[in-house]
Amino acid sequence: MTHVYHITKFPDLSSYLFFYGCNWDCEFCILKKSKYDIHAEKIETRRIRFLSTDEILKILKDNGINEVFLGGGEPTIDPSLIDLMELLKKNGIKINILTNGENLNEKIVYLADRIAFSIKTLDSKKNIDITGRDNKKSLENLEKLVNEKFSFETVYSEPIIGCQNAIEISEYISKFLKNPVLRIDMMIEVSPRFPRPDENDVDSCIKYINEKMNVRAFRIKSKEKRAVQVYP
Repeated sequence: MTHVYHITKFPDLSSYLFFYGCNWDCEFCILKKSKYDIHAEKIETRRIRFLSTDEILKILKDNGINEVFLGGGEPTIDPSLIDLMELLKKNGIKINILTNGENLNEKIVYLADRIAFSIKTLDSKKNIDITGRDNKKSLENLEKLVNEKFSFETVYSEPIIGCQNAIEISEYISKFLKNPVLRIDMMIEVSPRFPRPDENDVDSCIKYINEKMNVRAFRIKSKEKRAVQVYP
């Protein structure tokens, strides 16, 4: 049995698999607002039930899915993750994984087609403050495992993790890859300490990074992808 409890799909026949639980406790985690995809057109809230690897595969095949995004939640704390990834790979389904990197290993990197490595901040004390966890192990894993499969993700909310934070992350990831990709997510307010930023401020920051640094920064516009619930 996996930790997967919720699955949505997008018009391009990709799918997002939600994993329950996380080894970090981000103060601003969107799952504290809802355990289900807030971008989905329709959500039926039921008692959470975990799916087996075979159940997941059947749901994906029944919906014509050819690519998955493993997130949530933190996929790498699921003991069944490798089994699931091997099954997806065997069935020709492209695998993207979003992770904080603390439990990332060579096997996961090998099986994944793309890895979105989430960096909230490079500052250890700040990371403990906002996530309850030191980021030392995560950054060690990144520096050991990083390759061309990696892209990066952070969140934006002034003043704690705003533009300066995104610039510092951009400088850091530029040490490992040529023209790395950095997705900058606008904070959806869960905690009053982390308000939703002004779109113009975020776009100005993204423009600065793209013009001044060897990083391809972007944000996803809210209406670019609309999710449809397929489980439960």
